[in-house]
Amino acid sequence: MNRNNLVKFKQSLHLSFSLIVCASLVACSSMNTVPETKIEFAPVWEYAPQTEGAVNIEKDWWRAFESAQLTQLVVNAQQKNPDLLIAAERVKQAELQMKIANSSLFPSLGLSASTRESKSKPEGGDWTKSDSSSAGLSASYEVDLWGGEMANRSASKAGYKSTVFSNEATRLSISAGVAAAWFNYLALQERIATTQKNIEIAERIQKIVDSLYRNGIASAADVAVQRTNLLSQHNALWPLQLQIDQTRAATALLQGQIPQGYQLASEKIIDLKIPTIVAGIPANVITRRPDVASSEAQLQASSANVYAARTALLPSIQLGANMGSSASELFRLNPATQSAGWSLSLAQNLFASGRYVNQVRVSESRRVELLEQYRKVILTALQEVDDALNRVNVTQQQEINQQNILEQAARSLRLNEVRYREGGIDLQVLLDSQRSFFQAQDSLAQQRLARLKAAVDLYKALGGGWKKE
Repeated sequence: MNRNNLVKFKQSLHLSFSLIVCASLVACSSMNTVPETKIEFAPVWEYAPQTEGAVNIEKDWWRAFESAQLTQLVVNAQQKNPDLLIAAERVKQAELQMKIANSSLFPSLGLSASTRESKSKPEGGDWTKSDSSSAGLSASYEVDLWGGEMANRSASKAGYKSTVFSNEATRLSISAGVAAAWFNYLALQERIATTQKNIEIAERIQKIVDSLYRNGIASAADVAVQRTNLLSQHNALWPLQLQIDQTRAATALLQGQIPQGYQLASEKIIDLKIPTIVAGIPANVITRRPDVASSEAQLQASSANVYAARTALLPSIQLGANMGSSASELFRLNPATQSAGWSLSLAQNLFASGRYVNQVRVSESRRVELLEQYRKVILTALQEVDDALNRVNVTQQQEINQQNILEQAARSLRLNEVRYREGGIDLQVLLDSQRSFFQAQDSLAQQRLARLKAAVDLYKALGGGWKKE
């Protein structure tokens, strides 16, 4: 390439670069803008005391329940859960797509080389041989004059961020699912133990009824009624055992393990600590929930896509440069003919049957759709937090009340058992007392489970300690 051509080529590059910078500054102001959702946040949550400012939640929030087994289960699930492994691969794919989009920053280079030999023979003449070899280097670059390529890169980056946030949302959901499954398993263990104790009570009453029958005080009908009651208590064990086996298998799946032979350690549900969770202010839900951040990133990507679709209506500029060498001898390029040149081309679509205009309209409609989706995600998040706060309060009161019910039911059973021995009441009154005591014990385990799950749901609704950077 001679000196004059080189100077002209540099000048054209400088001019193009200046145009790119100017256009990019204009483009950045619109392609990265997230439209306003026009949501007026309440100053406080409806079912929580007023708090000021942001509230920090530990990222490993499950440790607040002070269950070593739960911590181990969550850690294992985060390493081996199939859904999390799938989500991680999607993040990797989105990152590679972003790198592909960023490759438009650089020119494309091409290298070519060829050599050939041919022979020809005119009629009545001799054979003549012709050889030639050539090699060339070419470069081309599409000037991002209107910021279209920058918009594509911005959309790709926002898509990558959305995938990362979705991965965090999946991680939070899996962790919450593991905690709920573990608490359900412990509650079922407690209910099975309660049923077994109730069977022991029924067997003790059976002995009393048999003794009274032998002494002519109780009737044969009383014996039959109590035996029926005892068989019913035994029968109540089977559904609970089925549920605990199903819960154990579901926990194995969350751990990425096969359910056959999978075992869980034992722990008392009553020993688990129920943490006190402060919700902060409603506006913080935007920065503390990964699903909200993911939806926002999708909306940002849609804004960039709208801008990119609009630039398709504008002319494009292509820069090119080439240099090469050719010779008329096989495999020899010295001495050879040298060549060099550059090109600047302008292209504009004049007619495409409305394809590009309609593509702009599709992108704009998609952005409106994602804006409404973003608003919906925020409103849903606000509802979920308030609902979880309400359940935390209600389940706490229910557990306290159920504990009082259990104490009274136990006292009633003790007194009625003594009265039945003495002949003061009939068997049905005693069986009713036993049934009330059993139901009170079973309900207490379920209330404890409901309270634990409400705490997990609140952690999940608040983003589980995740923070938007």
